Amino acid sequence: MRTDHLLDADETILDFPRSSKESFIWAMGEMGLSALAPAFEKFRAVNDALWKAYERGAMPKARLVVERFVRFFAEQGVDADAAAANALYFGKLCKTGYLLPGAEDFLRALRARGKVYLITNGTPAAQYGRIDSLGIRGLFDGIFVSDEIGFAKPSVRFFEYVFAHAPTSRPQCVVIGDSLTSDIAGAKNAGVPGILYAPHGAPEGAKAADYIARSYAQILEILDTLN
Repeated sequence: MRTDHLLDADETILDFPRSSKESFIWAMGEMGLSALAPAFEKFRAVNDALWKAYERGAMPKARLVVERFVRFFAEQGVDADAAAANALYFGKLCKTGYLLPGAEDFLRALRARGKVYLITNGTPAAQYGRIDSLGIRGLFDGIFVSDEIGFAKPSVRFFEYVFAHAPTSRPQCVVIGDSLTSDIAGAKNAGVPGILYAPHGAPEGAKAADYIARSYAQILEILDTLN
């Protein structure tokens, strides 16, 4: 029975792009760089690329958080303090949580089917801060953040830590997430079925996932067939 759900956070249930954009625009305004606000998608591309490097173990977190602004400012031809920009952005991000449409009902439906463990690559202040701003911490049976564990998805050691510190085991678990490189690859590494949440359509390489769902309703249907 796959009754224990290892659930990703950002872009699976949390609207990270909305939080990031709001925080970015605010930070640029505080630095007197409001003219850069329309370039958010450029910043997002740099940020996403660095997070992929982090998943591969090629970029330490302490460097990533400043490097994203170093590279963004360089691309924009702006001489600005990257560390100060990150501090402003991150401080705002920690207080700016949004759920994706339907996510809270989905969480409650998962809880009706078993346990829900949040598994996320990120910084505790940002992950817990946004969750607490939404008042939903009580919907999880456990929360596992890469920076607290010392390993990030898709490393099998991340999942081994979860299995060692939560009352669950591989035969009980299913991974649910939007990322092929962290969630689905992590599920494969851990020997656990993975459901790819792909509301905008299956990306290239989606066949690596055991299951693909376009909606929360489809995820629940898949879970019901597994059980």
